[in-house]
Amino acid sequence: MDTNGDGGVSFIEFVQFFVQNGYNWVDHNLFRSLDRNGDGTLDFFEVLTFYYILKTRGVRCAYCGIPQMGLYFTCVACFDSARGNTYDLCSTCYGARRHQQQHPHHNYFLDSYVLLRAKAGPPLLTGAPNLQQVRKMFLFFRFPFWVEKYKE
Repeated sequence: MDTNGDGGVSFIEFVQFFVQNGYNWVDHNLFRSLDRNGDGTLDFFEVLTFYYILKTRGVRCAYCGIPQMGLYFTCVACFDSARGNTYDLCSTCYGARRHQQQHPHHNYFLDSYVLLRAKAGPPLLTGAPNLQQVRKMFLFFRFPFWVEKYKE
């Protein structure tokens, strides 16, 4: 990454790395967040952190392609499917309702924390995750009139 050999990685070298390695996304805020001391270059440990993120963060936004390091939203139907593929969106794309363009047939999305909590189940209880109950809670908070009208 350090193409000029000065011991640091500049933003230009950072972008060149993405282009040369076939990545079709560059998160401009990622460089700033990695540059912990704010000197405009990434040192060895900051690059090491970037490498860790690149290799371990397998979740990318299905619309814009940016790796998800914080809160993101997952389609519950895809998460529940036997195929094991998920449809994940960053909070920006979810907020802009971009799933309606690419993924119109599924409308139930949960944020990564709630989905993990639902999969884990309530504290101190055993049993399989109850995502059906999560869907009902989602519907209640989003459409309380609908849940009462169409109770199972």
